[in-house]
Amino acid sequence: MYNNFSMYCLETQVPFMNQKLDLEATLSIFAYQYCWGDHNFASNSSASLNMPIRETTIKDVGNYNGSLLYDQPKQEIKKKVNKKPLPDISSTLSSILEMTESPKGIFFKASPKSSRGLHNGTSARRSRFVGVLGNGKRWQVLINVSGKKRYIGTYSSEREAALVHDCYSIGLNGLRAKTNFDYDSAALKEMIGNYFTNDCCFKAAEFMNRV
Repeated sequence: MYNNFSMYCLETQVPFMNQKLDLEATLSIFAYQYCWGDHNFASNSSASLNMPIRETTIKDVGNYNGSLLYDQPKQEIKKKVNKKPLPDISSTLSSILEMTESPKGIFFKASPKSSRGLHNGTSARRSRFVGVLGNGKRWQVLINVSGKKRYIGTYSSEREAALVHDCYSIGLNGLRAKTNFDYDSAALKEMIGNYFTNDCCFKAAEFMNRV
């Protein structure tokens, strides 16, 4: 009795499913014509309104998963990489550059890196420079911006990475900056000039022999 009742329920659903599939086929044609721009779809496809839709069987009803009879082509969705821009240090560097022209000049003294830390000097990732972290055979530059560490870039040389850190440290913190090397007025002029000459991007490789 239960099986007969189940068969009756399925049989009563077949006309409804046929109507639904007919409607989906019609909507698919309109979608291709007016949304996808394929005006030849209706005449070239087996889904044309003039073509009969096959009868839906009880087996089809049991396997029906709600998908369209004529699937629309899937568009590839490209994930956007949300890369945060580097902090703007132009205004502060311009102010430092003006200070280098004063009679007293300006000077930054190197701040040695503390031996304290998570790795306590034993990790291969630890650098002798402030703001530099090993990454395989390359070196990353990280700097604090408003209490959060920001990634600046990755460089092939540990010394090069340290110079990049110094440039951004001066640009972010001004006279309170902690640097890995000593800088007098002449060196600062050259560093800041390098930054602005290269479209606000410090090229440490061109500055390697200066300090």
